[in-house]
Amino acid sequence: MIINKLIADLPWNKKLEVLRVANNWTQEEAAEKCNTTQKMYWSWEKGKNYPRKRSQISIARVFNVKVEDIFSLK
Repeated sequence: MIINKLIADLPWNKKLEVLRVANNWTQEEAAEKCNTTQKMYWSWEKGKNYPRKRSQISIARVFNVKVEDIFSLK
């Protein structure tokens, strides 16, 4: 998938932003799809909070990527 190559070297929180924007979603829309609040989603994109494992799985499903594609430590 092309988006995976584009986001590969970004920090995890910037990956979230790029994936959201690539889908033409607002933070509110992405939050709803990830089963969280807009405030929490915003804090993830800003890197202020790190998603728990269950949220990571939900995020990966919503964006159709592997958890490791977003949250792996390099």
